[in-house]
Amino acid sequence: MGTVHVDDLKSGMTLAKPVVAPNGRFLLPEGAVLKDKNIQVFKIWGVTEAHVVGHDQERIEEQSIARFSPEHLRLAEAHLAVRFPQNVAESHFLAETHRLCLLRLAEHLAEGRPLPEQPSLPEAPSQETRGTSGRPPSLQELVEGEVQLASFPDVYFRIQEVLEDARSSASHIADVVSEDTSLTAKLLKLVNSSFYGFPSRIESISRAVALIGTNELSTLALGISVVHCFRNIPPSVFDMKSFWQHSVACGVFSRILAREKSGLSEERLFVAGLLHDVGRLVLARSRPRQLAQAMALSRKRRIPLFEAEREVLDFDHTQVGGLLLRTWKIPGALETLVRFHHAPLSAHPAAEAAVVNVADALAISLAIGRSGSFYVPFTDDEVWGTLHLSPSVLSPTVAQAERQIKEITDLFLSSEAVEE
Repeated sequence: MGTVHVDDLKSGMTLAKPVVAPNGRFLLPEGAVLKDKNIQVFKIWGVTEAHVVGHDQERIEEQSIARFSPEHLRLAEAHLAVRFPQNVAESHFLAETHRLCLLRLAEHLAEGRPLPEQPSLPEAPSQETRGTSGRPPSLQELVEGEVQLASFPDVYFRIQEVLEDARSSASHIADVVSEDTSLTAKLLKLVNSSFYGFPSRIESISRAVALIGTNELSTLALGISVVHCFRNIPPSVFDMKSFWQHSVACGVFSRILAREKSGLSEERLFVAGLLHDVGRLVLARSRPRQLAQAMALSRKRRIPLFEAEREVLDFDHTQVGGLLLRTWKIPGALETLVRFHHAPLSAHPAAEAAVVNVADALAISLAIGRSGSFYVPFTDDEVWGTLHLSPSVLSPTVAQAERQIKEITDLFLSSEAVEE
């Protein structure tokens, strides 16, 4: 008897233990012989692994790797070694993530596709686009300058006012959102995407509110509104399409992982993942030269970019992003998640920040977009243990996320939200 990841289950395998969904729903008894439809049901209900007779995951993984030639595996391993920490085996999360990346790259090579190019360093601008010509601005001055440059859309604050009014109803929220045609269009595209997977098309904001809730819709409106605020980022520092692809990936991974734990808000964690690096956009717009210096320092010394930011600026993008959200009077839970996504054990509650931390590392590992970070951050077992999840959850998470990431990235990039 052994544990097998849901993606590796096959028709004809016999269950050694009953299968129960994360919410406690009984799905199949011990001794049942699996059929394809059973495995599909497991995936729908969020089952990530099952105990089966005569099989174990380690043997299946060895067989998966044996499919590829030694040369393809060597090239894939060398490609990953540049970005992954050397002590990857000391983290259950990173060990499984590394395995998934290795298989994906070996598959690329086996199909005759080249390995992805490693990102190059940006050229530092000759001078800052904004800020003082003398001493660098303090964290407070930097954020105050950003707030003056990018006022937050009024529609979001009108939504918040309605939410705080005990006399308001779902229809009032729908009325306020519907006043902004651009926001309405983006929200409807989002709720009609595979992100939610509703069986029939949602044609109105009032229907969307009824299905996902007022607070949830408000949180999604927040995320879309923040994306709209950031324009004219110097292309020499950031490819904004790639930046938002990474951010969306982090948001989607956060939302899917949130489903594995009861009591977590999927929409809040999606938006937290979407906005986790918003402080880096402030640095790119306000201090592009210093950010480029930090990126160069990170590559030279093989340290995480947020650590290099602290050395160059005396603060990092998490502090900038957290203070920006606080200045905009964004709900404190989101501020906390953005502020502590690189130090989740310092957040309260730690589990939500750990979700964003893990999602960010997963997006960087898989090289889905780029937000400036070159090296995969080390995620220790204490952070991963906060989630009480098996590493087997990662493979179905990645498979489920791929379509959603593309759809939502296209949604943002096809709008006026991103301009270079």
